[in-house]
Amino acid sequence: MVVALTRPGWPDGNLILSVVPPEERRRLLPHLESVELRSREVLFAAGSRLQEVHFPLDCVLATYGASRDGSTTQYAFVGSEGFIGLSALFGDTRAVSTAVVVYPGRCYRLPIDPIAEAFQRSEALRRVVLRCASSRVLQTAQTSLCNAHHPVEQRLCRWLLQALDRVATRDLRITHELIATLLGVRREAVTLAAHRLHARAAVSWSRGHITVLDRRLLEALSCECYALLRNDTELLVRDIGGLFSNGSHAK
Repeated sequence: MVVALTRPGWPDGNLILSVVPPEERRRLLPHLESVELRSREVLFAAGSRLQEVHFPLDCVLATYGASRDGSTTQYAFVGSEGFIGLSALFGDTRAVSTAVVVYPGRCYRLPIDPIAEAFQRSEALRRVVLRCASSRVLQTAQTSLCNAHHPVEQRLCRWLLQALDRVATRDLRITHELIATLLGVRREAVTLAAHRLHARAAVSWSRGHITVLDRRLLEALSCECYALLRNDTELLVRDIGGLFSNGSHAK
């Protein structure tokens, strides 16, 4: 679903990096670092000070919050259509959530100061970042609503589909424990829901590995939240891609 826009001479694979204005691109390039992220790696914890912004290429990241009693809930998925560390560009370097790697892979890492300075200088970059912020608000609100009101099996279907939309495979290397943390339920609840999906031949499930066998069935079993979240991400990609194709990125 998410199609990253690429540009010759610039790191490809991430939509946001692809539409950074050329002048700012030249300034940022020396600060970019390519890193490999491991599954379940924590990029930062809630309450910590943000040091860097992360731009996924073929990895998938998620942010989630936790209460004092250990309850958790996911806020957002981020793949090659976005980046992690959005609040830092608005002047708040406190992490309000924990960021974890859902699917391993490559990512570009950039210190906050260079991208924050570019955000202040470039109107075009501000438009892109603000559009990302608008989408993130909707994603967080809809995901929180879903986790609060829909059955675990529907939420698991929605979660798997969102992850699949951001990887080039139908196979996911993921543990029940991490999914349970992000859905805000006990691991046993995820296991039971996974067994039901396995029995209906929607997925094949083994320890630490999921293969989606019937995506259409998974979509039919999901709640309406998946379609809403998917449509929002597709609109985000079209809007930011439109800024790029119309030449607004060059201003």
